[in-house]
Amino acid sequence: MMKKKSLVLAAVMAACATSFAFATPQTQWNQGQWQLDLGAWNSKASVDSSNWAKDKWPGGQEDTDSKWDFQGGLGYGLSDKWALQYNYYGLKTKSDNNKSYKTDGDEHEVNLVYSINKNFAAFAGWNRIKNESEDVSQTNNVAQIGLIAKAPLAKNLDFYAKGAIGTEKTTMWEAGLGYSITPDLDISAGYRYLNTKLADGGDSTFGNKDDANISYKGFIAGLSYR
Repeated sequence: MMKKKSLVLAAVMAACATSFAFATPQTQWNQGQWQLDLGAWNSKASVDSSNWAKDKWPGGQEDTDSKWDFQGGLGYGLSDKWALQYNYYGLKTKSDNNKSYKTDGDEHEVNLVYSINKNFAAFAGWNRIKNESEDVSQTNNVAQIGLIAKAPLAKNLDFYAKGAIGTEKTTMWEAGLGYSITPDLDISAGYRYLNTKLADGGDSTFGNKDDANISYKGFIAGLSYR
């Protein structure tokens, strides 16, 4: 009887340990498992306009004020190794008191994620980034590949980092902490950076002499439920 109880207890402990390995962002999951992510991103935008037409831009780096945007996602475990994931990030920022420049875009990404082990997962997919402002309307369709890494710091607390590179001169990275409240609910907080092409060199609309990129960066936080 004691042997049976010990086996049951060991199975329960193993199940709990596996569940807590699911802390956001996921590197492991179960087949048929859904995850819903909801949160906010306090992003600001920066553009290096030093090579652009002087009548449109004064030159140097142009920065906007930050604004809280909605961010969220949905994931589904296709198998114990593969998952499909959709993420949305608002790219809306505010103008400061002295400048009129602000952004009003968004980002949609769909990735196929592969679990390497409990600490690493790789992903590849498509990212649609819309850069929108009073002067610019540029949508980039980006093919991307990336890596998610995670390491435990304390009970239920993980450090995570993820990054990706893609077409249209796009790079992304994010790092932060994830905490498991229950096996099915966790919170995360970190810092996210996105850099992508804004305009091609010689674009007559802006008179820029070289390619120009735009970056979005800021504090990000979220809640995940499975």
